[in-house]
Amino acid sequence: MEIRPFQVIHYPFESALLSQVVCPPYDKVTDELIAELRARHPQNFVRAVIGTSLADHKYHDKAASTLRGWLAEGVLKEEEREKVLVYRQRYTCPLTGQNRRRSGFFALLRLPERDEEEVLPHERTFSEHKADRLLLYRAVRGTPEPIFVLYSDPSGKVLQELEQTPTQVEFTDLHEHRNELALLDSPEAVRVLKEVVESQKLLIADGHHRFETGQNYRDECRAANPGDPTPQASDYILVYFTAIEDPGLVILPTHRLVKGVTQSDIESFLSRAKDFFEVEEFPGMVTPDTLTEGAMALAGAKEGREALAFVTRHSIRLLHLRDREKLKSLLPPEVAEPLRDLPVVWLHQVLLGKLLGIRQEEGAPDRIAYVRTGEEVAGGLSEGGYDVAFLLRGTLPEEVKRVAESGHRMPQKSTDFFPKVLSGVAAYLHP
Repeated sequence: MEIRPFQVIHYPFESALLSQVVCPPYDKVTDELIAELRARHPQNFVRAVIGTSLADHKYHDKAASTLRGWLAEGVLKEEEREKVLVYRQRYTCPLTGQNRRRSGFFALLRLPERDEEEVLPHERTFSEHKADRLLLYRAVRGTPEPIFVLYSDPSGKVLQELEQTPTQVEFTDLHEHRNELALLDSPEAVRVLKEVVESQKLLIADGHHRFETGQNYRDECRAANPGDPTPQASDYILVYFTAIEDPGLVILPTHRLVKGVTQSDIESFLSRAKDFFEVEEFPGMVTPDTLTEGAMALAGAKEGREALAFVTRHSIRLLHLRDREKLKSLLPPEVAEPLRDLPVVWLHQVLLGKLLGIRQEEGAPDRIAYVRTGEEVAGGLSEGGYDVAFLLRGTLPEEVKRVAESGHRMPQKSTDFFPKVLSGVAAYLHP
């Protein structure tokens, strides 16, 4: 395992500029947001990571030319010395309303070999997304966006070093989050970071496709230049690191909307669900506010007292788990042990698969939609053609770690680390 500082490529540390040019990661933008970001500023970073729309599949050379051109013209600057970039995000948790701050840093990670298990994934990847990123990495020759990785630091050694680094610039992003940046090149601080992080296995929070693409691109570079000594620039990838114990680390739930469910199906489902759950009527009509309150109730459930919510167009019902073992007995035997206690697995394998008879290949959303807010749930039920919804609590960091360490993967859309790491804060390009 190796991490190291690098010659950070970034926009000038000017608050007004940074507010206009940073953007969400490529996989979190819509056509509408792409248009908004492009109009927001002619040098918004979205132009360097995706096309003019999601249907644009030939943008890679143009994006690379834009990114390299900005560096040559001074729109982006490259630090003369190798440094670590400290990154703090202040935000209000949309689920609880609490004000939080997450602290981390950008550095390079040497990509592990294929037979090494130093960086652990927890979600499945899809070939079409990796193919798209590979085209961009080839054109750019580098990592324009970071991956998001977790390490463990229960004593807070790294956090102490990060906190001692005074903020150099603060800016507000599109979502009204406060972002703070500071460059760090203290040899002692870097030594502490390396000592803590390099001694353990790391966990991918976000960026599974970018991580695997980094390995694919490295392997291509090696095959093209077999005689070159290692390591080469392509052996490294840009990473944002934060501690799994950081109090600002939040994983939001992703809820499910389901169509093709009749009134008879609903009645049968509720009857059969009572074998495992105590069913509680949640007060109020189905509105964005009551749905948000229902989701907050799930997040606040006492440890060991699992609950989900079942929503129709006219009612919200909390399903409080009553018989865990009976529910788990319906799971297929091939479901691995670390997955058998996850509500998201119960939902797909038992509630949807056996109680409602809905079996769907992941990645083919013909009957199931994945949404995150009460407003999206309400809109899907009232106008989107969906019949019912399921609300979940967020997956816990320790659950993600346990599954990853076991070598298994969670179902699609099991985690939503919040807030996202902004693109345009830092980039890594090969010479």
